[in-house]
Amino acid sequence: MPQQEQNLDADFDTQLRGLFQEATQNIEERETAARKGEENKEQEITRRVEERMAKSYVTVPDMLRPLMQGLLAVTRATGENTTILQKLDKTTDASATAQGGLPTLVRELQAMVDQKSGLNQRMFDALHQELKGYKDGFLLESVHKPIIRDLITLYDDLRLTHRQLQEAAGDSAKLSSEMGDKLFERLKTMDTNVEHNCEFIVEVLARLEVTMLPVGSGKLDKQTQRAVAVEMAEDPDNDGDIVRVVKRGFFWKDRVLRAEEVVIKKWKEGFLVALATPLPQQK
Repeated sequence: MPQQEQNLDADFDTQLRGLFQEATQNIEERETAARKGEENKEQEITRRVEERMAKSYVTVPDMLRPLMQGLLAVTRATGENTTILQKLDKTTDASATAQGGLPTLVRELQAMVDQKSGLNQRMFDALHQELKGYKDGFLLESVHKPIIRDLITLYDDLRLTHRQLQEAAGDSAKLSSEMGDKLFERLKTMDTNVEHNCEFIVEVLARLEVTMLPVGSGKLDKQTQRAVAVEMAEDPDNDGDIVRVVKRGFFWKDRVLRAEEVVIKKWKEGFLVALATPLPQQK
């Protein structure tokens, strides 16, 4: 039995040694395989790095080519900018010259516009005056003149009656009898009534835009007065002086409707000539 146990122990030791050796061999093989794998990885990494370096390797001309292209682009842009600046300078000079002459041009245009406006205004005023003259002439000749002429004739007759009544009243005032006083009062009343009628006719004429000319004095004005009689002047300086007014003159707007009829003085050298000249007939 002891011999058998010793044999069993010897076999067990042998098995343990075999297992240990086998384990050691496996470990060594694994370590060898691991080292080979690491070496292969390092070689692969080295190869890839070398390939990348080979691909990324650029020569000096290739490195400088983008820089040269950039410099050429900058030079070309600088030339274009210089050309543009020169054109801008020329344009600025031309604009400055044009702006310098602009106020003069504006003044000339303003003067032309003012001149044209003034011409248009004058033409319009002339046309307006001409049309107004046509209208006034039509109204005067077709509508107003017959009525105005009759009213002026009536005014002249009433003024003549007024003067005659004043003369008759003056003569009746010389009578000392009671009948003379009554006649004077009656004539005075009639004279007042006639004077009121004359004033009423003047008001009616004013509504028709007819006004009386101011009573003339001084020298004869041939535009607004007409001499119907003459008297001898004692002094040459009195030639043409107005002695008295026979009939009042009348205006219609800015027209002389009837000239004032007056008596004037004439120096003796022209007196006979004036007497020989026939008096103009009133229309």
